[in-house]
Amino acid sequence: MAAPLVSAFQLARDARLPAPSTIKVKNLHATIQGPQDAWGRPDRPQPIAISAAVSLDAPFGASSATDTVATDTVHYGLLSKAILSILATAAPIRSLRHLLDTMWTEMTGFDSRGRRDVRAGAAEARQPPFLHFAQLRALEITLHLPKATLLGDGVGLTVAGGFEAAADGEASVKSVMRQSAVSLKIHGLRVPTLIGVNSNERLAKQVVIASVEIDRLEDDLDIYSELEQVIVKVMSDSSYETLEALGRHLTAAISTHLHAQHAPSRDGAGWDIRISLEKPIAVPLADAACVEMSTNTKDVPT
Repeated sequence: MAAPLVSAFQLARDARLPAPSTIKVKNLHATIQGPQDAWGRPDRPQPIAISAAVSLDAPFGASSATDTVATDTVHYGLLSKAILSILATAAPIRSLRHLLDTMWTEMTGFDSRGRRDVRAGAAEARQPPFLHFAQLRALEITLHLPKATLLGDGVGLTVAGGFEAAADGEASVKSVMRQSAVSLKIHGLRVPTLIGVNSNERLAKQVVIASVEIDRLEDDLDIYSELEQVIVKVMSDSSYETLEALGRHLTAAISTHLHAQHAPSRDGAGWDIRISLEKPIAVPLADAACVEMSTNTKDVPT
């Protein structure tokens, strides 16, 4: 049975994050073949950066007191090697979500939806999962494809899970996944857009940088290429004066696309769409002017 799907915000709140202790590996670089590239083509080699955060229930008592890597921590070097080993043996990879499922299964004994790995209980000789301890509070893994957008800074898929100690008698795992959260983010799309209230801004397009995150999106297939096309078309065709109005229209267009092309979230609670729009040249002495908004698709008029 899958773990309940919640928003990333709710999972962080329910898991009481930040935890007393967390071990992170940031942007572990490798090459991957399988997920779609910027043109929507599958099975093309491209770079990937993998980040992982392991949150524990207790502080680093023994490790900090003895200045050794004790059982109250996770060695970041071994964590990095485990991730790279999984990546090396994961082929064929059908999508980013498929790779996350594989990583979660090998790391925790559960897939990225919280479903138990049946192989873990089927073979006595099978090695226990890498994170095989009851102190696990949460795990977050992000897969970032820096060259999977035509106009932006890449695509990221993040899955987080909240854990609790397993019940007595569950010998094959020491912790169970009680919640899951998943979000897809397109980073930093730079799109020439007609935007602004000043007379000079009505004469020519200027670059607007858009980052769009969709929380609670559980698609098994890669959809970021088609989503980028929706975002770019809305912004390219825009003639709004304010970022607020553009963001509202962009939210509605994304919501319409999701309802038309993708199955709804399994709990019926809709998708959370978070949008950031920046105008780098709007304020001469600032890096950018920025508007951010967050909307659930159930609140978007149809």
